[in-house]
Amino acid sequence: MNKFMQWLHELRRRGRGTMPSCQADLQGFVEEYGLRWDSHDLDGIMALHTSDTTFRFHVLDAPEIVGSEAVRSAFAGLLTTWSDMRSTTERLTLGNGHFVTQYTIRATLAAPFPLGASVVQPTGKAIQFDAIDIFTMDGNLVLRKETYLDIAAALHQLEAM
Repeated sequence: MNKFMQWLHELRRRGRGTMPSCQADLQGFVEEYGLRWDSHDLDGIMALHTSDTTFRFHVLDAPEIVGSEAVRSAFAGLLTTWSDMRSTTERLTLGNGHFVTQYTIRATLAAPFPLGASVVQPTGKAIQFDAIDIFTMDGNLVLRKETYLDIAAALHQLEAM
């Protein structure tokens, strides 16, 4: 039994009630999505996105990326650049057709990282910084993912600031 199902079972056992089924489903989706990112399962990540999915990386006016293939390419770049990236969810807010995750990323920059007009070089040091993702869902799939990073904290640790 996965952690979410254990938690839900414990809530029922204690008599505290349960979340509405749509939120329970969304909670399970969020956990599965995070596991796929942490295991760098690009096919698995993309299986949870719509064909017309969009991704916006809110760093130095990075453009919105539209369509499954373009988003896949962007995600592949992130997973390659941050080859040991893992995250820990600090806060999760569930809504009707959307959710917001606040999390901490732990990673080592493994390849040069273009950032605006600059390129940040790998240092070999593991760093940690905060991020927020806002997801819009279309049924059980991600329609839109918007990512905000504490880029100042990351750059400071990478000695690029």
